[in-house]
Amino acid sequence: MTPPRKTPLAMQDDVMAPITPQLPVLAFDRADLSGGACFERWRDILSIVFDVELAHRDDANGFTGSMRTYHLGGLLLSDTAGSGVRFHRGGATIARGAIEHYLVQVYLEGGYAGTVGGQEVTMRTGDVCVLDMTQPLSTRASDFRNLTIVVPRESLAPLVKAPDALHGLILPGESAMGSLLADHLRTLHDQIPAMTAREAQAVAGGTAGLVAACLGPALDARERAVADLHAATLARIKRFIDERLETPDLDSDAIGRHFGLSRSSLYRLFEPLGGVAAHVRGRRLARALADLVAPRAGRTRVIDVALHWGFGSEASFSRAFRAAYGLSPSEARDTADAMRRLLAPKDAGAADRVLRHWMGSLNPVEPAGPA
Repeated sequence: MTPPRKTPLAMQDDVMAPITPQLPVLAFDRADLSGGACFERWRDILSIVFDVELAHRDDANGFTGSMRTYHLGGLLLSDTAGSGVRFHRGGATIARGAIEHYLVQVYLEGGYAGTVGGQEVTMRTGDVCVLDMTQPLSTRASDFRNLTIVVPRESLAPLVKAPDALHGLILPGESAMGSLLADHLRTLHDQIPAMTAREAQAVAGGTAGLVAACLGPALDARERAVADLHAATLARIKRFIDERLETPDLDSDAIGRHFGLSRSSLYRLFEPLGGVAAHVRGRRLARALADLVAPRAGRTRVIDVALHWGFGSEASFSRAFRAAYGLSPSEARDTADAMRRLLAPKDAGAADRVLRHWMGSLNPVEPAGPA
């Protein structure tokens, strides 16, 4: 006799409750709350990803919103709907979440327009877009419903030529690649309730590979200058930099000597990323942010973090940090401390806490190979 499967838990009214015998589900339904209370709860759940405002202040009473997110082990898949709102992701939002995933979305209803990574974009029903959570955006959405997969950077970036150029990329719904990827997300969403955790993990790897394959031609057309770079060399150099961020003398000369490249050749490789020094500084700031959000032994003070990551003084570190994230190192640390207090055990079942934990728990996946 086959033993019954254990039943994962799902969110209902901020309480974990059985909802499917297959995968963990985080659910917030339109019927749970209404009007302003619904908007506030919906906004709070999404706060790790976006700052959200009503399109018009007097729209609060008529707001409806819902979200249902499945954890596939290596991916999250979310079905989200809401009334017209503004989405914003700036330096403070990026610092607050401190996550580097990609969002790949298909809009089943509605769309948005705005600025994504400095570009004016328009998203229509049926289109597929990619958002890089390390970069800013400011958009305004009409009443909408979308399907979103959250893909770890480590899973997608190695599969495409120019991972830093993905932000704001849109595949039109009528294009071959856009239609293929949109259909995959819809089918995945429809089949998830019947999947086991093992099946979902396998599908996650295949999904990352399919996303990369569909985005590749669009990236080639959009960023020919980036596509002309020697992608393998650039990837090797970036890995080299990440492994040596704590080295004080990590500069263009040291990198060029290690790879046998001239200063001009190295500059051409990193020009789309703002230059070698800017890339190294950005990666060090990202590591410093992680230390401020989750302090490590020996790095509890701002000056300790600054010196550890190669900044000559607390003042120079604070200037660079504020320029990158829009707030001071102390403010970032205090915000993280406040969030930890807010998410104390008394709120252990809150949907926003669960989503925040899930965002940090994704495992990089390998593309699925032949059966």
